[in-house]
Amino acid sequence: MGDEVTVVLDDTEWLDEFISEEEVINMINMPCHVISGSGWDWFLDADTHQMVKTRRGSEVTPVACDMDEHNRVLVRTSARYLLIPAVEVEVVGWN
Repeated sequence: MGDEVTVVLDDTEWLDEFISEEEVINMINMPCHVISGSGWDWFLDADTHQMVKTRRGSEVTPVACDMDEHNRVLVRTSARYLLIPAVEVEVVGWN
């Protein structure tokens, strides 16, 4: 049998194009942000490329300030990265 080489890619390699090390440091010093409104809504999971049901009012951390072509920003929830319309992300301050 021949030698097989297995290449394991980091699951978050795609994130490198959105965020730099400097932006990570800036996220630590950011005010609290939430998804506006109440109840549930569907947003695009940037990792799986599937729509996921997410509770509005959840705390999020903006990962990249730049919007994509659909006016969405990349945010981090407690469990995943989501693309959310920029108008849906509210700054609530230093809580």
